[in-house]
This record gives sequence, C-alpha cells and structure tokens, in this order.
Amino acid sequence: MYLTHNLQELIMNKSNKKLIFIHIPKCAGSYVASILSYLKIQNKGHTLALPNEGITFTVIRNPVERFESLLNYRLNEKEPRIDWPIQLNYVYKNKSISLNEIVSKMTDKQILGFDPYKTLTYWIKNIDIIITIDELPKLLEHFGYKYDLNLFPRANISNKKRDKFNIESYNKIKRIYNDDMILYNNVINSKF
Repeated sequence: MYLTHNLQELIMNKSNKKLIFIHIPKCAGSYVASILSYLKIQNKGHTLALPNEGITFTVIRNPVERFESLLNYRLNEKEPRIDWPIQLNYVYKNKSISLNEIVSKMTDKQILGFDPYKTLTYWIKNIDIIITIDELPKLLEHFGYKYDLNLFPRANISNKKRDKFNIESYNKIKRIYNDDMILYNNVINSKF
C-alpha cells in the first residue's frame, strides 16, 4: 500500500471518513466493484477523486500488463472505437495478427491516446491510498470491513487470444509508461 499521507493522520484529518473507490480502467475495478457493492462502499467509477471528499483509494497494476489487457479487451470488441489508430483497423478482421505486431505499428502518441484509459499518474490525483489487488482484503479489514473471498471470483478478465507481449513490446510499453512504472514500483515496495 502506498499512502500519500500517514494513515492515522489521514483518518484523523479527514472530515469525511468514508472510503471512496476510484476505478482506474484495466486495474481489476470490476472485481473490486462487486466487493464494494456488497460492503456498501462508494465506488465513483472512472472519475477523478476530488480533494477532501473522503478517504479515497484505488487499485493499480503493472503498467505493461495493464496495457496488454487493454489491447486484448479492445480486440475482443466487434469494431474499433474512435480512439483506435485508424491505420490498424484491419487487425479487427485479421485475428492472426499478434499483439506484438500491433504494438510495433503504434506510435507512442497512439499508445498514450486511449480514453478513458489514460496513465496511472493521471488517475491518482487526490488519491489517499494506492494498493495492488492483493492488498484489498487487508485494507478493507483495516477499516472494519470483512468478506469471504470465495464469494467474489475474478471478473472481466480479458481473453488473450493474440498472445502476450514479447520482450520488445514489453520494453516499448515500459518506456512509454515510465512514470507509471515508477509509481507501480513504489507501491509494490511499500507493502501494507
């Protein structure tokens, strides 16, 4: 867990002590949403946190795996969305084209241009607590919430019909999302 402030100070200084979840796209948000609905914790969805609205938290994941998941998710849709690179529309019809070939034909600007996807660093504005999915039970327990993990199977996992990134694609995405990689590494190195 990565805290923008000391947890006890955070809880003491917030006038609104309610937990509020911000759903960063492709970061296990659908899975988290089912748990939060069960526990009656507010989920703001894909909207930015506002200052002082409560104790805000979000879940992040490895930025390269996140982008790989986005591509797999998008390529499982029937047609490309408006933010999809036009020169790559043909890959929707030709399922034999790998993720690696697709990434090799995308510019940095195109890779950064998906909406509402955006960078992790964009989404964490005004967030108090940043965790990875494996830290969710411990965070919720800290705030007095308990639930049976078996009641909530993972949801919305993108089919990986076009394989996974090779080292070249991995390194390209890692370079483009360098600030997100730094954030992710800070989060995983400051466990709750």
